[in-house]
Amino acid sequence: MKRWMCTLAVITVTAILSGCNFAGKTNGTPGEGGALKKLGKDEKATIKVLYYDKHSFYQQYGNLFMAKNPNIDVEVVSNQGIYGAGKDPEQALEKLIDEEKPDVLLVNGIEQLEKFVQKGRLYALDDAIKQDKFDVENLLPATLETIRTKGDGKLYGLSPNFYSQALFYNKDLFEQYGIEFPKNKMSWEDVINLAKRFPIDGQGDQRIYGFSAYSYMRDGVGYQYMSSIGSTMGLSFFEPEQMKLTIQTDAWKNVLQLTVDTLKSGAFYVPKNQNDESNVPRMYEDHLKQNMFVMGKVAMTIDGNYMMQNLQEAKDRLKDVKPVNWDIVTVPVDPQNPDYSNNVSISNVFGIHAQSPNIRAAWEFVKYINSDEFARVMSKSSDNLLTRTTYAKERDGHNLEPFYLLKPNPNSIYKGYEKLPGNFYQPFSMLANQEIQAVMDGKKSADDALKTIQEKGQEQLLKAKQEDDARKAAEQK
Repeated sequence: MKRWMCTLAVITVTAILSGCNFAGKTNGTPGEGGALKKLGKDEKATIKVLYYDKHSFYQQYGNLFMAKNPNIDVEVVSNQGIYGAGKDPEQALEKLIDEEKPDVLLVNGIEQLEKFVQKGRLYALDDAIKQDKFDVENLLPATLETIRTKGDGKLYGLSPNFYSQALFYNKDLFEQYGIEFPKNKMSWEDVINLAKRFPIDGQGDQRIYGFSAYSYMRDGVGYQYMSSIGSTMGLSFFEPEQMKLTIQTDAWKNVLQLTVDTLKSGAFYVPKNQNDESNVPRMYEDHLKQNMFVMGKVAMTIDGNYMMQNLQEAKDRLKDVKPVNWDIVTVPVDPQNPDYSNNVSISNVFGIHAQSPNIRAAWEFVKYINSDEFARVMSKSSDNLLTRTTYAKERDGHNLEPFYLLKPNPNSIYKGYEKLPGNFYQPFSMLANQEIQAVMDGKKSADDALKTIQEKGQEQLLKAKQEDDARKAAEQK
């Protein structure tokens, strides 16, 4: 649900706001010299915060903040209404911000952050940070670097947490077969070579796989593997400005061939047909048992930090299953760009509305949820990866450094992908899987398969775009 909400909320803002001159203002806004006037001891303030919904906001942030700051009341402006039928989310968000005038804006993703800055939506925090001597030294440098990159060197927001993935591995399986443990910053070729060293001759419950791309997989995984490898190498299959597929290249051909060779080796897990109802989890325990890594049948997998919770819950609930003795390293990287990853992202950046009349109170909120005190509390109760690293590098005896080691890719290959029609993905993935399978079966060459994916995929894209445009036009009537 969190990932769905975050993905759904990555939208753009088209309203252009003029810059504001705050010199001489009071009521918590910058006065002479740009300094923020502190709130008086008995001075009360009310701020509005743009967020997903009220309940999750108060649970995650609001209750703690108001307990610490009883003179500041917080109201929530939910953005869920912008997704109603017949609405253009971009225009609806523009209208919501202009009508409700929230003091604090939830910014989703670095692309939206960049657009907010360009439109004059956000107030630069650098002077306030300096004035209050707010500690940013112990915030994850990669997060600050990314935010500054999108703000022309300035901090237009701060994020208390971020999302990252790691390569989980089963230490017992590696030791059982005398294979050295994975290392940080391996390439996909390194991971594949490790996976191929595990036996493939086991039957039934004795079958062990070297790798599964993600913990839960269904039919047609060829394209999932291929796109995972390709994205790591910085490859994109879509040019958003021209609404054109760009998958028929030598680089994608190499990735396709690597995917096919790996799948044919038997080292990677490929699920059997799981569409019948008997395979639908009816209990949470059944859901856990479908996770091949949790069940100890896969030596390596890639997943987010929530996998740690799955492993703990399996240990508590599945008494007949041996707990996995696990550890983590970084996800595979591009050897030409080893410090960055598309698997690391900043979703929730909190910034202050540039036209807010309550900048001091808004800054107190942003400051608190990014503070050492807040991180200390959240480290005991939250599964999120915290950007304040003092309390974030260890959990249940496991070193979490691999989650923090790589930087978000500032030039995301997914930039502009929000322009892809939603009804394009399923038919395109089906097409790609069919063509990959044809190469595996020896019925097609990699060149021919990519040619078909490019040509038929382009037809699917244009058709989906026409259908999407027609639907939006009908909803506007």
